[in-house]
Amino acid sequence: MEPALVDVEPCSDNCARILARRERIALTVSPGNPYFSVSRLTTLLRWAVREMRGVDVVVSDLQMTAATYLGQGRPYGEARRKARADVRQMASRIRRARQAAGSPDVRVSEFADWIDHPEYRRAHAYVRQAIEHPDYRPLYRAGTREALRARMPADWEPTEEQIDTGLLHSERALPFTINAAGILGVPEAVVAYSRPAPQARYFFNEGSAFRAFPGQAYIGLRVRE
Repeated sequence: MEPALVDVEPCSDNCARILARRERIALTVSPGNPYFSVSRLTTLLRWAVREMRGVDVVVSDLQMTAATYLGQGRPYGEARRKARADVRQMASRIRRARQAAGSPDVRVSEFADWIDHPEYRRAHAYVRQAIEHPDYRPLYRAGTREALRARMPADWEPTEEQIDTGLLHSERALPFTINAAGILGVPEAVVAYSRPAPQARYFFNEGSAFRAFPGQAYIGLRVRE
């Protein structure tokens, strides 16, 4: 038997059931995150193409990436320049990974490509309701705080205003996370990220006030090293 290439972490029993039916997976990727090297992306693509009937790669767009750098306190011009460079670099890595994986039939898009889709807009309206709810808003802000602190000095803390700026990244990603099936027009879909974010995992927890849409799953997916 071929050794496992990846470690898979479904966020609920229902997520595991949807994954087991192997309908569609969307690998979500963040520019500027050093985890997503060409070699790891190649392994993830090979696994996804082998295991699933359809594969998408969805990349954080320029505005999302810049919002993170602005939230870390970088000046506007510097944040935009770094975000542009990181988005270009990630596009190059994905192209090279696809070639190394045998150029599989994989659609690559950015979150910004979907924001006018009716199912994205429906999910975004739902996410906005969750963000304003006292059951979810503290978790949402805490998740953004942790994302901003990543790769910053250990004693660095974002201000409340910086957290406000950084929130855009999750707000744009979450509609896809909770309704990729609807957006992609398939019965079921799995969204995968290297480590499940608490503010996204919330929508897949039993008892949460807000839940992912029918047919949607969320998993952690990491290369086994």
